[in-house]
Amino acid sequence: MLVGSIFFAFMALLAESLKEQFSYPWITMVRSGVATFLAITLALGARARLVFLKPLTLWIRSLSGWASMICGFYALTHYDVEIVLSLTNMYPLWVAILSWPILGILPSKKTWIALVISCLGMWMVYASSVVADAPQSSYSNPRTAIPMAILAGMLSGVALINLHRIKHVDTRAVVAHFSGVATACSLVVWLVIPVSQPTRLIDLASVMRLIGVGIAATVGQLCLTKAFATGSPARVSVVGLSQVVVAAMVKWLLEQRIPTMGSMIGMGLVVASTVWVILSQPNKQEIEELV
Repeated sequence: MLVGSIFFAFMALLAESLKEQFSYPWITMVRSGVATFLAITLALGARARLVFLKPLTLWIRSLSGWASMICGFYALTHYDVEIVLSLTNMYPLWVAILSWPILGILPSKKTWIALVISCLGMWMVYASSVVADAPQSSYSNPRTAIPMAILAGMLSGVALINLHRIKHVDTRAVVAHFSGVATACSLVVWLVIPVSQPTRLIDLASVMRLIGVGIAATVGQLCLTKAFATGSPARVSVVGLSQVVVAAMVKWLLEQRIPTMGSMIGMGLVVASTVWVILSQPNKQEIEELV
């Protein structure tokens, strides 16, 4: 999962760098298209059985995963990558909360306390980002990017609960199904929803970065799928948070820029509450058995 987190962090950084040349539905579509090609190639090479219509849980996982992904790419192309990743990676907390309506498991008191703390952190991130942001442009809009990042984290929780329930399906087949569904849905969004036009010319370097998004995402997705299918979802989720640190460090090295103090405190509250609920949740073993 650590390797997957590093690849996901670089995928996010590459996506952010393309915001002036490609719209978020286009980035999502290419990311999924590259992943579909690579996943099917790997599956056929290993003679793994591909799946399509069944099981129903696989479709829930793929559709919720796609919705999370396109919300995430919208956020990445409209605000700072480290802030977006800290919000999208709240999914362990959302897994614990959503286990109530999906699995019938009532979250513990500590989970609800963690949710309150994380809500405070999300408010601090939002308020600080809106106040600190320059006059809004089509590429910097925390008012919409931050809510979309939070929604992406919630949808990831739905996807990951269902992912662990299909651990009997080959990892490559799961990634191929998810990527194929995401490619088709992203194409529809790109055709139907009006988006801002690119302001910079598309060159070879940007095309290579776009392909890099797909490759990094595929490797990260394979690692994540394998980790959640075979390991403890709680432990895997903790390791997954490392991508926030990786992205923040790379961003600082490249731009020597850090978020505002309010945003940093809010990010800290969000990450800390997420880790706390993972490590202290008393009924996590029950959840792991059910999902």
